[in-house]
Amino acid sequence: MDGPFVARRCVRSAHGYRWFEQTLAPGDYLDAGQLRQVSGAVPSGEAVASLPELVQPDLAAWQALPSPALLCDALFGAPPDADAGPWENACEALGVFLGRVHSVPVAEVSFLPVRRHAAWLTAASPVTAEVAAARADLVKGDCGVLAAAASAAGRATRRDCLVHGRFSSGLMVTLDRPVVLGWREAGVGDPDRDLAFFIAELVEAAAVGTGGARLPGLVRRFLAGYTTVAEDLRPDRLPALVAERLLEHYAQGVVAVGSAAHVAPVVASVTERWRELADLLGDGGR
Repeated sequence: MDGPFVARRCVRSAHGYRWFEQTLAPGDYLDAGQLRQVSGAVPSGEAVASLPELVQPDLAAWQALPSPALLCDALFGAPPDADAGPWENACEALGVFLGRVHSVPVAEVSFLPVRRHAAWLTAASPVTAEVAAARADLVKGDCGVLAAAASAAGRATRRDCLVHGRFSSGLMVTLDRPVVLGWREAGVGDPDRDLAFFIAELVEAAAVGTGGARLPGLVRRFLAGYTTVAEDLRPDRLPALVAERLLEHYAQGVVAVGSAAHVAPVVASVTERWRELADLLGDGGR
């Protein structure tokens, strides 16, 4: 699972499966001391946080787990008629978990950097410049609808809080209680961006995966779990942030493969699913 910024591997051992991630370009990632402090601040419950050990400054390793299966594998690859119940349950548990993360007082994580951009985009590097150029080209092409939507995101409407920084279905191991990997990009920032990161992947899975009909149920259950803890959510801002994340993801994909040819065939489908999401959230997520 390689991209322009990190390379990921899952290694089987006598103790289970371990995920490893190596940074390929500069970024504002947490160091070992900050990760230890985050470990003491992150709550557990419906899902479990797994923070990495830095084997080297650029190489992180997570604890061994009994399964390598990621939530994204199920979302993108399950048969269309598969029972959505287990994934809806997982999404709700992850929503509750993220709500608890966002409820951690900023004073308890003052050692963390303030995140106004993704950790992998904050450093001035050739890769970051390539991603920016790829995004500019996408905006001028088939991604115009998403670009127009993203421009309407505006300023944050909620207080800064502890954020995961890459709340991705590709970092969630689907056990009885989902295990949430990542955390090198954690910081203090806009909670809505964590939500949008995850929802953007639900949109993509509905558009290019096998379970388009599951999108409303997954989104509803995720936000239902979240709002049991975080009561100040304004869902109407999320579609713009989801569009922003989709644009970034596609720009990274262009850089990773060296061409935008693979993006054009999916943009129309993703845009239609994004419109479905916007309608859903415009109704308060009901």
